[in-house]
Amino acid sequence: MVLIGALLITSCKTRRAVEKSPLFPLSENALLELVDYNSFQYKSLSSKLSVYSSSPNQSGSFKVNMRMEKDSVIWMSITPALGIEAVRVLIQPDSLKYINKMKDQYFTGDYGAVDSLLQYSTKFEFLENLLVGNAVEIEPDEKYTTLVDDLFYVLQTKVKRKLKKAVDITIKPNKKDSIYGDVLKPKKFEKATEKLSDEELIVKRYYIRASDFRISRVNIDDLQYGRSVEISYSNFETHNGIPLPLNVDIKVTTNTDTSIIEIEHSRIKINESQNYPFKIPGSYEPIR
Repeated sequence: MVLIGALLITSCKTRRAVEKSPLFPLSENALLELVDYNSFQYKSLSSKLSVYSSSPNQSGSFKVNMRMEKDSVIWMSITPALGIEAVRVLIQPDSLKYINKMKDQYFTGDYGAVDSLLQYSTKFEFLENLLVGNAVEIEPDEKYTTLVDDLFYVLQTKVKRKLKKAVDITIKPNKKDSIYGDVLKPKKFEKATEKLSDEELIVKRYYIRASDFRISRVNIDDLQYGRSVEISYSNFETHNGIPLPLNVDIKVTTNTDTSIIEIEHSRIKINESQNYPFKIPGSYEPIR
């Protein structure tokens, strides 16, 4: 750690120097360990969220009073306007529940509603990591490759050789929103997809800040279905000794449209006692 820190300090004195002399290379295992070591740790967290969402069908802004307990629960009280609570949400590892106070309705079920919003299959760990800027979707059995792009370390899932022949997955250095996953040879791509699983056709890329090994951006490309999810983190503020992103921006792109969710944290409290009240009134009707 000390050696790596010294090398990073030496190579990061100025932006110009970094551009001429890339960051000190790190192995896959070393980078994964540093990302894990510098992840945001907490037992409980509360925050006031300002949320803006935009999709082809609708757009709007609303406020959220959010409370989280690590690995256990995400509780949200959503207020669209006039300070009146409209929706209360309770997310747990095995279920999603919410009550719509404006329509006297409730829902209990799985993560289908969240999956529909993000156009991506999610789970509890994905959501809690997304909200605090920890790495999402890093699986212990996956293989990765590492490289350097400007001021970032880049961790990318390894791609099958057959897929490399049909798809351009190269990084365009210094392009913040570099596009990758372009199908160059449709026939070879079609042939490759016949023998690969859906998981093998998902390419994940993590841009990691060299200064503190916190995630700056995540790109998840589903080559099979032509979907991509980009999660960007910015405006970091230190809590419990670890930088926490106050802004979380999510862009979901498909072959036909683009949806955007922008989240801004404020009034963050860490490891304080809190509760998660949730009760479905007997008069409410279930949402089918």
